[in-house]
Order: sequence, then C-alpha cells, then structure tokens
Amino acid sequence: MISLQKPYISVARDGGASYGGSQLLSDSACVKKCGCGLIAAADLILYLGGRGEALTLREYNGFLARISPRHFPLVYPFGINGLMLAAGLDRFFLRNGLPYRAVWAISGSKLWERAEEMLRQDIPVILSVGPNFPAVWGKNRLPFYRKLPGESYAKACSAKAHYVTATAIDEKRLRISSWGNEYYIDRAEYSAY
Repeated sequence: MISLQKPYISVARDGGASYGGSQLLSDSACVKKCGCGLIAAADLILYLGGRGEALTLREYNGFLARISPRHFPLVYPFGINGLMLAAGLDRFFLRNGLPYRAVWAISGSKLWERAEEMLRQDIPVILSVGPNFPAVWGKNRLPFYRKLPGESYAKACSAKAHYVTATAIDEKRLRISSWGNEYYIDRAEYSAY
C-alpha cells in the first residue's frame, strides 16, 4: 500500500478525533450542506503545511472561515465545482509561496498513476465522486467501506456528488477521508461509477 507518511489531519471531537475534517462539524449551514470540497481543500492545505496534531474544532472552523470566501466560495446548495476548487487551490498555493499546482486527472490510467505518484510524494489526493453525469438525478451512488479485522470490508455508506481525500492506495482500494471518518473505496467500483 502506498500511503501518506505523516499522521493525517484530525479534529478533536466528542469521543476522540476525526480522520480528516468533516463538514458535519461546521457551525455554518452552508458548509454542512455542501462543503465537502472546502473540507478536502482545507485538509490538503493543512497537511501540506505540516499540521500533524489534532486541531480543536474552533481552530478548524476558524481556518475554514478564513479560506472559504477568498479561495473556495460555496454556492448553496451545490458547493464548489471542480474548476473552482482547482483555481482556489492554485490561488492559495501562489499567494503562500507553495510549489504546487492543482490538476484534475480524468482518464482512469492517469488517475491511478497520478494518485500513486502524489501519495509517494506525501501529498493527499482529492477525488471527486461525481453526480452521475449525464444523469445527474440518477440514484447510483459509490459505496464506502469500513475495514474489518483481517482483510475483509463491510459497506458503511455511499455517496454521490461528493469530494473525498485519498490517503493511501493499493491494487484494489483507496483509503479515504470523508465526513471525518476513515473509509475505503474499491478502485474498480470507482472507475465504473
């Protein structure tokens, strides 16, 4: 498995710490409804900035409030599209002197190659779980799994029109952060979706 090298971003919450940020912990109704892209961007920026220890919820929500209007404006109830997310990341990287550039990989082979390359370089990967284009009102959803003891996985939930952050990859699965939880997605199911 190719994985991030440092501990992933976490936010202190009742009962422990999250695995990545969660839009559900926000004070903002807009972020709760459609802030998954903002959360993915914030977690990427915090990770690249070396923030390893758990943040308090107040610190995390304060960071979201600082970067959202300027770099990642949310359009209720849709959130942020991929082009605006990439532009916001590029703007943030440029203004803060960071040597990164956001690029979307569309084709399956390039997607997996770039994901592996980024994780080898200790860079989290933002993935889009699309809205069933062109049938955006379709009911298809991508399953998310929890790892069980041993090598088995159980379906935990599913999503569509959602951004997640990949923190590890192997031949079959990606480990992701979504809603502050650690999940896994099947690469073949993601490609088919």
